[in-house]
Amino acid sequence: MATIHLMKPELSNLIAAGEVIERPASVVKELVENAIDAQSKNIYIGILDAGKGKILVRDDGCGMDREDAGMCFLRHASSKIRTEFDLNRIKTMGFRGEAIPSIASVSHVVLTTGTGNGAGTRVESSPDAELVIQDAPSRKGTIFEVSDLFFNTPARLKYLKSDKVETYAIIEMAEHLALGFPQVAIALAVDGKEIFHTTGRGDLLEAIQKIYGNRIVSSLYEIRKDGLYFSFHGYVGKPELSYSKKYNQLLFLNGRCIYDYRIQKAIEEAYRDYLPPLRYPFALIHMEIDPALVDVNVHPTKKEVRISMENEMAQELKECLVATLKAKRPLYDSANDDKTQNDLGLDAFDVSDLKEEEERKVQESLPEGKAVNNEKIYFQDSIPSVPSYEAPLPTRPLSAIGKETDASNKLVEPEKKAQANTEKGFDDILEKDSFTGALPEMHPIGQVLKTFIVCDAPDGFYLIDQHAAEERINFEKVERLFASVRSRVVPLIPAVLELSFKEKENMDEEHVARLLANGILIEPFGDRTILIKEIPSFLSDPDYLPILEDCVHSVLNNEKADPIRLMRLNIATIACKKSIKANQVLSLAEMEALIKDLAKCVNPANCPHGRPTLIKITREDVDKIFRRSGF
Repeated sequence: MATIHLMKPELSNLIAAGEVIERPASVVKELVENAIDAQSKNIYIGILDAGKGKILVRDDGCGMDREDAGMCFLRHASSKIRTEFDLNRIKTMGFRGEAIPSIASVSHVVLTTGTGNGAGTRVESSPDAELVIQDAPSRKGTIFEVSDLFFNTPARLKYLKSDKVETYAIIEMAEHLALGFPQVAIALAVDGKEIFHTTGRGDLLEAIQKIYGNRIVSSLYEIRKDGLYFSFHGYVGKPELSYSKKYNQLLFLNGRCIYDYRIQKAIEEAYRDYLPPLRYPFALIHMEIDPALVDVNVHPTKKEVRISMENEMAQELKECLVATLKAKRPLYDSANDDKTQNDLGLDAFDVSDLKEEEERKVQESLPEGKAVNNEKIYFQDSIPSVPSYEAPLPTRPLSAIGKETDASNKLVEPEKKAQANTEKGFDDILEKDSFTGALPEMHPIGQVLKTFIVCDAPDGFYLIDQHAAEERINFEKVERLFASVRSRVVPLIPAVLELSFKEKENMDEEHVARLLANGILIEPFGDRTILIKEIPSFLSDPDYLPILEDCVHSVLNNEKADPIRLMRLNIATIACKKSIKANQVLSLAEMEALIKDLAKCVNPANCPHGRPTLIKITREDVDKIFRRSGF
């Protein structure tokens, strides 16, 4: 007797529902994608009881006639594809013909549809029951009503999350659909309350504003790249717009929201110099590519896809982001950061308190029995008075630095000039003529807490972290210095490195040449071991052996390997040790020299670890502190 038999359609649909319909948000996704494929311009989504009670999706698309309305409940019935050729060029959101029968197998469904020509059609569906087909009012478009979701699968219903979590998932799914198709007006209502409503005008920035609000939109940079095989456009956030999770990095491929590790990694790499570790930027990228180069038939929910030119897209996106950030040279603005704004919300204080404190300090510093006339009490300067050979320097804008006359230069003794970066040859990396003036107009007026430089500006003032600023300067100097060194050295004792089987198989002329281009010469030494015979001169320190090994492994595993990139942490450590420390008093000449060098950097706004080097505090921020901005 045969033990293998065909499953009943009801059973196979129930099994398929376990893959396609995971939660109420999955129902919303499938129904809205069908509405988009039907060329809808307006889509309404209504939710009751976190989607477990009722889900309604109404559109104004092309609709269906009576025959198609009955066919859509059959498994693998689809209007999207007909041949194998169509499967290789998927241009629609859905194509398998599994969504509606899967939904109908775990809920009660009422479908009302029409093409606008003649009477409409109403179809009622329940699991293990025949379809009930009736006439309906003539209306072009489709309405799906899904109720009692998972009523016949108690285990699935039991393990749904709380109503709050499931509602959140539905809102997130609807937001992704609205952002993926800004040309479609999408409205979402939960328990009768409208959550959002996009206009459908095709303006991506407007759609972002409807979802995220004005503060996010005002902190975005636009990016765009058009290529022969693919193109992308979208918006990325300024560095101060960062998050502890990656949930605000959204990728859309031909309108479909996807996850792609390499492209996500490219975004993070582009922001590496601008954000601290474990902070992630806002990014919303639309990518368009020939459907023939994409395989969307690899995941039941199509969240993951296979892209033929994935590496090329990731590299192009990274280069575009890096170029945008370099061109914009973003500076940290306290007005755009909620946490800083909260920290700035200090209580107003009375100036008389400062006067009393100053008088007390002066009185304590005098010998016993001495007194001082209160009329001659002044506030201390922000920098303690220390012996110096330097003449007082006039306060002037940064743009005037470097234009002093020879006579004025003679006022400063050489041994008392700026102490930063005094090693011979090291100072020449940032040439004098490379000053771009990219920093805003500012001039130093003092130092607070022996750590932060205060600079006056026309529209506010800047606080510069002296250690972070010189750390950035030294980092770029060391990085450029190492990159300019092309010589190789022969180590006294060649390093022996053991390879894996696949690395050994990859060790051909091409990979050996790639390593040599990076300054590393290897030779076979035994079965699966090699000798590193020559290395770049800047990696001659034995402590850099792990970097050499990482570089060799990366190349032999067909990955990009750059010793400078792999040395980033070491370069940052060198820069940190060479930099001015906190609690170090600087003269005005040293401050001006530091700011001048900072302006020559590619990224003057962040230290190598992603912390800001300078923060702008506007006039409005100060007015808020002193209660001068309204009542």
